[in-house]
Amino acid sequence: MNNILKEIESNINNYGHHITIVTEGLYPRFAYTIGALDKVNFEIIFAGGIFYSNKEVSKIINIIIEKLEEKKNWVSFKLEIDILGVFTLSEVDSSWSKLLMLGAYDFYNKNEIPTLQIIPDINHYTFDIPKLKNNFNPSKEPVWKYLVDEWDYSVAKNVTVVTNLDALFGQPITEVMRWEEDEWEMFSGAGPDVEKEEIRIVPIGLLLGLDNSISQALKLDIGKGMWRDKSDMKWNKWG
Repeated sequence: MNNILKEIESNINNYGHHITIVTEGLYPRFAYTIGALDKVNFEIIFAGGIFYSNKEVSKIINIIIEKLEEKKNWVSFKLEIDILGVFTLSEVDSSWSKLLMLGAYDFYNKNEIPTLQIIPDINHYTFDIPKLKNNFNPSKEPVWKYLVDEWDYSVAKNVTVVTNLDALFGQPITEVMRWEEDEWEMFSGAGPDVEKEEIRIVPIGLLLGLDNSISQALKLDIGKGMWRDKSDMKWNKWG
């Protein structure tokens, strides 16, 4: 813990803030700052947004903080960042920040930390991005329900799945294969047609939150798969 605290303090001293990126767990990746509060009166969080790599998320956060220092009015904030898209900001309810930003609450030892959520434009808005301005409700944000709910499936809770951006933009998953004990592919559209840059690896809990009907895939034998047509959405076994 002391080493983590030293790293946070070092980054704040050297760069003005520290960025924590959380990638392990049953829920989507998220990233948040520690130290931006003293510069722009808010900490910043980017929850979900699997369209972007970790490196791109850090870049987006850093540029937004830089621009916020120039323009303090976050309500009208709108920023285009080269090919990454256009970003706005929204307030974060403390019910979310207290679940996601444990490091910031430990660092400041405060009961409340004003926080802003980064919102990408519609072309980059994947279904793992929650509405943090609302009070946390797992039934309304099923992709994030395992922040508070117990894992209730027979497979290991740390399983990840290979999927594609179409699925993460809300298109129905139509093909599923189980290659190993804890290795699945779940695609919207034909798997062989998915381009490399469209592939993402996500927690299985994320996809179950998007569409619980894929829970049938957890019962597949190794080497088996299933498919469905969008016209009737009925699962069929391969072969």
